[in-house]
Amino acid sequence: MSGQSLTDRITAAQHSVTGSAVSKTVCKATTHEIMGPKKKHLDYLIQCTNEMNVNIPQLADSLFERTTNSSWVVVFKSLITTHHLMVYGNEDMICLHLLGGIVDI
Repeated sequence: MSGQSLTDRITAAQHSVTGSAVSKTVCKATTHEIMGPKKKHLDYLIQCTNEMNVNIPQLADSLFERTTNSSWVVVFKSLITTHHLMVYGNEDMICLHLLGGIVDI
């Protein structure tokens, strides 16, 4: 049995039902487990920043939503994941969202 809480499992299941793989992965990368985000989840999110058919605003909104969680572990892992995406993700896609489309791609 993994160290995921029941809340984490329910949230991931809800995202699975709605078909949002990105939100599900954000949820799994930012669980209540006191350890860093798993590399496979970070790698998937980085890969998503390189895809043209992935909704980057949804990815950013999912991460932002996790930063409002009452658990410091979830908030900290959300910030780590955001930093990781800003360093290793496709900067054109990320800047396109953060700057509101003011990027020369």
